Amino acid sequence: MYLSYYGFREKPFALSPDPRFLYLSDSHREVLGHLVYGIEQGEGFMAITGEVGTGKTTLCRTLLSRLGAESEVAFLFNPTLTPLELLKAINAEFGLSTFGESRPELTEVLNGFLLEQSAQGRRVLLIVDEAQNLETETLEQLRLLSNLETETTKLLQIVLLGQPELDEKLAQTEMRQLRQRISVWWHLGPLEAKETAAYVRHRLRIAGALDRPIFTDGGLKAVHQLSRGVPRVINLVCDRALLAGYAEQQAQIDRKLVSRTATELRPARTRRASSRWAFGGRAGALAFATGIALAIALAGAMRQPGSAPPEPPAVSAAPPAAPAPVVADPLKPEPAPVEVARPEPPAPRVPLQGVALERLLRTQTPDAARSATLDAILAAWELPPTEGEPIEEEDLRARLSSQRLELLPVRPEMTALLDAATPAIVSLRDRAGVARVALLRSVVGDRVELEGVVRGESVSIETAELLQHLDGEVYAVWRDHEDLPRVIRPGDQGRPVVWLQQVLGELGYYRETAHGSFDERTRDAVSRFQWDRSIEVDGAVGPRTQMSLYDALPRYTTPSLLPESVNLARASS
Repeated sequence: MYLSYYGFREKPFALSPDPRFLYLSDSHREVLGHLVYGIEQGEGFMAITGEVGTGKTTLCRTLLSRLGAESEVAFLFNPTLTPLELLKAINAEFGLSTFGESRPELTEVLNGFLLEQSAQGRRVLLIVDEAQNLETETLEQLRLLSNLETETTKLLQIVLLGQPELDEKLAQTEMRQLRQRISVWWHLGPLEAKETAAYVRHRLRIAGALDRPIFTDGGLKAVHQLSRGVPRVINLVCDRALLAGYAEQQAQIDRKLVSRTATELRPARTRRASSRWAFGGRAGALAFATGIALAIALAGAMRQPGSAPPEPPAVSAAPPAAPAPVVADPLKPEPAPVEVARPEPPAPRVPLQGVALERLLRTQTPDAARSATLDAILAAWELPPTEGEPIEEEDLRARLSSQRLELLPVRPEMTALLDAATPAIVSLRDRAGVARVALLRSVVGDRVELEGVVRGESVSIETAELLQHLDGEVYAVWRDHEDLPRVIRPGDQGRPVVWLQQVLGELGYYRETAHGSFDERTRDAVSRFQWDRSIEVDGAVGPRTQMSLYDALPRYTTPSLLPESVNLARASS
């Protein structure tokens, strides 16, 4: 809304971790330098910690962009895995076999891949985000992976990114072996006041603003005071301040205007640099709120000015059959006409409202909630329901897999979920600390609809109420319609590559004849598609890119998270 008013080419304060917008404070510059040095020297373990929103992920993406094509990188976003699940996830990220239920078998497959890459002079890097959530046994499995080495070099380099709790976990006695192997260990803190001002001006310049001071000195001081120097919160404050400035047609954002926007962000403010986010203290809740706000803004932006919402289709009952002709008897009185009752049209399904989510969550056990959520997912995909018995977490994944439905962990910024616009599984925690899953079915205005909270019912609540219970875990539900490999990489050949080239051609990204060889032009087309869809640009077609390709093509039917008007506009763009 405010881009043209302030002369921007793009949003200067988007929450996605775009390396182009990285501002290197003294701390960030030193961390990046140590990481590059550690990787070039073949160090086994590196760890970077920092508070929520201090730029760890953005820094890491910048690191990846500097490594070059001679590096093979796996990025794990969901570290809440058992040791066996961890090995399977790593192998899957590298495009290796995940068959087998023994760790030695999976490790052998990985080791063969690492030796092959080493022989080709390529380094292999594993980056684990949100590493503070790793269980002790899983951390120990990572340590064992660092034993994969030749006489002169480590075959696998591992970078752990996490919040300060990771420092506490690694300080435990049982972690001393792993702790001793960490050669690069750094903590990212918030920005100082001068760095906050430089950070804001840097992002404005990258977005296309001229040298004119859009934020006054007083406005920049207010931004620092409200954000306490946390980059993610700086982005939120500045974005809302620019929106308010546009609404009031103010060419400059001063202290008064920034302070007025603070009330909108009160749930996301930090009291001190080491404090947690409000609403349960989880970073995912704040990012989820931002994602919901983006969806609402998108819905409003796509609606044509002055257009009215579409009228529901009229439901008309079929007229009664004409009665057979009857000869009147003049000796009998004519009977009174009998009114034929027309059947009432079926009432539309009305979401349950007005009941506190806390109360609804307690109506089911976690296992029963998983079963209800599974049925809600199957209904969204027009698949037959289950028998309704309570199920465990692994059963949920297995039953979805049997229907060729997959769960894709979505980063806290929610960018991936909003781009794909697909329903998602969310984890909700009640006040007693018990977590239950539900299906986020739609985002309409300032409300969201959940399914699975109450079996067979749709629950409509305000976004703020959802945030009070959000546990931070979000999984997009999607289907691999074409049964593609986990990752389609440059150099691959065959049917999946033919399909990829054909669909990229349909979307206007690829102009060659589909020949089934993943060459440089195919990689360029994939990279352009990823850039347009706000996906990490790596030129390979993993689950995230596959999901967006299916979403971009009308012939693949996918349930939608966003209002119909948004999807129509997205399809025509």
